[in-house]
Amino acid sequence: MAKVRRAYRSLGEQLERLGELAGREACPSALDLRRLAKAKVHDFARFTAAAAALANGYHDVGVVGPHSRIIVDDHIAQVYSRRTPGSPWQPNLNRVVVDDAVAVIFVDLTGDHPEFYIAPAQWVRDEVERRHREFLKSHGGRRPRNPESPHTGVALDQISHWHRRWDLLAPGENSGH
Repeated sequence: MAKVRRAYRSLGEQLERLGELAGREACPSALDLRRLAKAKVHDFARFTAAAAALANGYHDVGVVGPHSRIIVDDHIAQVYSRRTPGSPWQPNLNRVVVDDAVAVIFVDLTGDHPEFYIAPAQWVRDEVERRHREFLKSHGGRRPRNPESPHTGVALDQISHWHRRWDLLAPGENSGH
């Protein structure tokens, strides 16, 4: 618990500093996430997704697990984030989606406001695997630039039809969303 408290306190301090920077004339835009380490950006995305789930009618929402999960009304959602325009989200091929997740929330932090793409977990597993096989096939069975990388890209056009699909966080339930 002490380690978790320190991590959240550290994240809070980072966000406060970013808020101060965003308020200065030298940095008139929204939070400049480029100043944060990748893990802190991902934590920011998880907290933002949790807050958005609350804003979309869910009641029991929390951030759980070491890096990638939130819990929404007793359902696990995995969170991926991106902060660079045009860049893909980068799931790990060895474990694209955690086993107990019902959905994946892709958080786009590239604009003035976060955008959320919520896709069913099984669809994400299947789609990432299918697209990766196609990519390898088109490149002779080997990744051209970094053959050892366990990551694959998920582009916005692959998930755009899942934009703001908050209803997918409570599959099969009539929870009033």
